[in-house]
Amino acid sequence: MAPVIFSICFRELLRDVCQKYSLSMLMYGVPIENEKGAIRVYGEIELVRGDTVTEAGRCWSAPCPNIDESEEDAARRCVGKLRDEFSFDVRDFNLEDKKCFEDLYGRLSIEHEVVMKKYKRVKKDYRLLWGYYNDLLTEKKWYVTERIGLKKMIVACGDLLDRPNAATLDQNGSADDSERILWRHLVMELFALECIFLFF
Repeated sequence: MAPVIFSICFRELLRDVCQKYSLSMLMYGVPIENEKGAIRVYGEIELVRGDTVTEAGRCWSAPCPNIDESEEDAARRCVGKLRDEFSFDVRDFNLEDKKCFEDLYGRLSIEHEVVMKKYKRVKKDYRLLWGYYNDLLTEKKWYVTERIGLKKMIVACGDLLDRPNAATLDQNGSADDSERILWRHLVMELFALECIFLFF
């Protein structure tokens, strides 16, 4: 079932607006008929600019099938022009909905500003954490490189320790040479232990 629509008489509304703001009554221009038989008229209102200056505002109607509808459409356009001029509202059910939506828009705008501020803070923190993450990756690569180097040193020390004792290979060597060889092995063992402690 189609909804029932009640139309507003804009000619009467325009008369009330003119009385409210002490404006001269609307004057309609000569009807003009186009080749399709549609009629257009214009409504002219005078707006006061200063003490002695007046401005004529002319609003043309859309092409309508008769003069009555043309004058009504011209009056509607004049009401729109005066509303822009004096910033008034017409009380109806749509006005209440408009105010409700304006209040909702105001609240949502405030919430949007709060969310945008939080978003900017989170974005700033993200960039900061991303920088820390890259620094940690660089530090990790450095530690991995150091670990590989220590492993190589430990393996090299282990190879030296696994070699046969020089004193057993050279039975004719002097006691001083054997003592130096033992001291060298002891130093290498201590160095290997130090590398192990550094690694772990």
